[in-house]
Amino acid sequence: MIEMEKAQRLSLTAQVEATLRSALIVGKLKPGARLVTRDLAAQLGTSITPVREALLRLVSAGALNATPAAAFLVPEMTLTRFQEITLIRKQLEGLAVRMATPNIAKKQLSELKKLCDRFMQAKLSGEVETALEANRAFRFTLYGYAKMPTLLLLIEQLWVQIGPCLNYLYPQSSEMAKGHNYDHLLEALQTKDVVLAEQVVMKAIDDGAAILLRTYFV
Repeated sequence: MIEMEKAQRLSLTAQVEATLRSALIVGKLKPGARLVTRDLAAQLGTSITPVREALLRLVSAGALNATPAAAFLVPEMTLTRFQEITLIRKQLEGLAVRMATPNIAKKQLSELKKLCDRFMQAKLSGEVETALEANRAFRFTLYGYAKMPTLLLLIEQLWVQIGPCLNYLYPQSSEMAKGHNYDHLLEALQTKDVVLAEQVVMKAIDDGAAILLRTYFV
C-alpha cells in the first residue's frame, strides 16, 4: 500500500510538472511571476506535496528560483544567458530539423500545414496565448519527426527557460505578423531540402531574438 501511494504521488508530481512546464514554455508565466505552493495546489486541485516536488524539479532544471517563503519565482532573463540559450537552441533545433526532414511524408506535411495555419490565424488576430501555443505545437511536432527523444527533451528544457520571455514577442505590427509564417520551411520540407529547412529554422530563432532585444532587453 505504501509503495502504491508513493507511485501515485510521483505520477501526480509528473502531471503537475508537465502542466507548469507547458505554462512556462508558452509564456503563461512571465519573468518575475511569484508562484506560491499553496495557491498552486488549490488552483490545480491537488495536495501541496506533489506541487512542491514539481516546483523543485523545475528549480533543478533552471526554470524557477526558490525563495525562503515557500514560494518560487520565474527568473528574469539576463542578456548573457539569453544569448547563450539562443546559440544552443540554434544548434539543437537545427539538428532536429536536419534529422526530421527526410522523414516528412504527405501525412506529416499536411499536419504541419494545419498547425501553421492555426499559428498564423492567431498571430494576425492578436491572440497572443493562442499564437504561442500554436507556434510551440508546430515546432515540437516538426522536431518530433526527427525521432530523437533525447534531443527533443533537451530542446524542451531550453524552451522552458526561454518561454516566459516569449510574451514580449507580441503584439506585433500587422506587417511583422505576416512574417515568420513558415511558408519557406514547409516548401523545404516538401522538397526534402535539408539545408534550406535548417536555415529557415535558424532564421526564425534569430528573428525572434531580434524582437526580444528590442522589447525585453531594453
